[in-house]
Amino acid sequence: MSNSTGSMSRTTKLVILGAGVASVAALVVATTGCSSGRRVDMVGGGRDALAKSQAPGRDAMSLAPDKVDLAIDRFHALFADYRPEKATAAARELYSEDAYFNDGFVELHGADEIAAYFGRSAAGTAAIDVEVEEMTKTADGVYLRWVMTFTIHHRKMTFVAPGMSHLRFTPDGRISYHRDYWDGSGALSEMVPVAGSILRAVKSRL
Repeated sequence: MSNSTGSMSRTTKLVILGAGVASVAALVVATTGCSSGRRVDMVGGGRDALAKSQAPGRDAMSLAPDKVDLAIDRFHALFADYRPEKATAAARELYSEDAYFNDGFVELHGADEIAAYFGRSAAGTAAIDVEVEEMTKTADGVYLRWVMTFTIHHRKMTFVAPGMSHLRFTPDGRISYHRDYWDGSGALSEMVPVAGSILRAVKSRL
């Protein structure tokens, strides 16, 4: 126990004194408890999934734009009625059988895993609203910039976070690749007190 406390103290000092890469590295160590010499890969299987989804994504955007538009509408509808049963069923229909999903917290493969995850998250969410502020279509996919507002059941707290989703589709109009990039630091600082104090220290030095 004493070694753990000492390590946290040194990490905290590093965060307070440093900025940029050193601060981020220290934050990850402090909040995850990673030991030295270990590599933390936050990309995961994303590189392979991105490469695999490129050619079908190009076909979808060029040959089936109407189906892509319908899939985007179904993506919006998924969050419009975010009850567990509805979210599970909608996600299972929306994502392809071998779809890749990564929202920064979990990395999932396949429609069944993704649908189950949406169902669990809907069960823990009292309310959610995703406002898409901008959509950009590319040759092989779509980027959505959004603001998400959600309330967690057990904490009765509401969080507002900006983010972006990178989506790619199959020619039959299903999502084959979904990667979210969003600012979860505000929510993290509220839910994890130790991480919150570290994040505030980092922000005060930047």
